[in-house]
Amino acid sequence: MIITKKVMTETEVAEKVICNCCGKEIEKNIYGYLNDYVHIEKQWGYASDKDGVLQSADICEKCWDKITSEFAVKI
Repeated sequence: MIITKKVMTETEVAEKVICNCCGKEIEKNIYGYLNDYVHIEKQWGYASDKDGVLQSADICEKCWDKITSEFAVKI
């Protein structure tokens, strides 16, 4: 016999996201979900000057388009 009980768990959700490039808040759509954005996370390796450092950035779509338009090799 299996006896069960109900438990509640907490989940962290993003309340607000700020673009690291322009400083503007990523807006929410009419359904309450954040508009799309790029999240980049990098843990630097031993061969870099940032040995072991974890860095992350959030970039809105407008800034992403501006950044990628300057790439030498287009995506």
